[in-house]
Formats: sequence, C-alpha cells, structure tokens
Amino acid sequence: MKHIQKGLGALLASAVLSTSAFAVEREFKILPVFTDGNWCGQTEVAAVVGSTNFDNNLKTGANYGVELSFDCPVFTLPGDHILRQQLSVSRYDKNDFEVTVIEMNPYYFFRLSNKLQLGVGPGISGVYGDPEGGKDNWAFAYQAGAGLKYYMDNFLVGVDARWQWTDEKDYGSGTKEDLDNMRILVKAGYRF
Repeated sequence: MKHIQKGLGALLASAVLSTSAFAVEREFKILPVFTDGNWCGQTEVAAVVGSTNFDNNLKTGANYGVELSFDCPVFTLPGDHILRQQLSVSRYDKNDFEVTVIEMNPYYFFRLSNKLQLGVGPGISGVYGDPEGGKDNWAFAYQAGAGLKYYMDNFLVGVDARWQWTDEKDYGSGTKEDLDNMRILVKAGYRF
C-alpha cells in the first residue's frame, strides 16, 4: 500500500511540475460564461465504453454511454489550471439487472504535454437500478475518478477509472443493498 501511495504521489508531483512548461496565463474569474467575452466552453462529446465491477453479487459486465464535457462556466482559476465539467449517462445490463447512471464529474486537469492531460475529481450522480421481476429504485451516489485524455487536433481518446458509492435501496429482495462499483472507461470523441 505504501508503494502505491508513493507512486501516486510521484505521479501527482510530476503532473504539477510539468504544468509550468505548458502554462497559459488566465486569471481568476467568477461566472466567466457571463463576465468574460472571450470565454469558450470548448465543448467535447465522446462515446464511452467500459467495464463495471460491482461490490455486491452483480456480475462484472460491460457498460456504454455518452459524455458531454466543457470548461467550467462557474469560475476559472489563475494560470494554466483547467476545470472541466463532465456530464455523462451510462448503462449496464447483465443478469436481468439494468443500471443507468446519470453523473456529473468536475475534473481538475493537469497538462502533461500539449496533447496529453491528466484529470482528477469527485462527482455526484443518480443511479437507477431496475432488476427484472424486482423493484426499480433511484439511489443517490458520489464518486471519485481519474483519467487521461489525449488530443489529436479536435479528436480525443481517453481512459478513466471511477469508484462509486451509492445509497442502499431495496430492489425487491426485502433487504437493502448498495450498487457500489468500480468502472474502467475508454472514450473517443470530438472537441467543438
């Protein structure tokens, strides 16, 4: 465990140090969408596929969805600090249990190079569990994630790892259970 913590610390330190080489001077602004005539959301749309591994008795299975992301319209940070809102809808359907996740993940991105970015951040979501022959329910969830994005002009490819924790709900078995999971996601998209 200490080796993993040291490795993550070294990765984060190198990301922070590397950002100075690719700095773009910005200033702190509140509500730049309204106050900055030059603000551009740099909207991205991506198809997302991956694997969901639940902590309960649901089987590991594929998920798929779509992601919309844009620069934070609430505030910008000084220097080359990038905040992006990532909104996504994804679906898992295996063993007669469907799970739909609607999530918002604000990520803080570090520029590792002109084309490669590392992002980390928290998130909140609504998770809809629908077992066949059971009781469907919405659950509140929160998550933490990290990901890499690589840009080729306006095209992008990326990978994310997200850990999600949900409320416990009764899905028809008579006992409450959660839909806690870990997802590995691959994405391909376009920046407008």
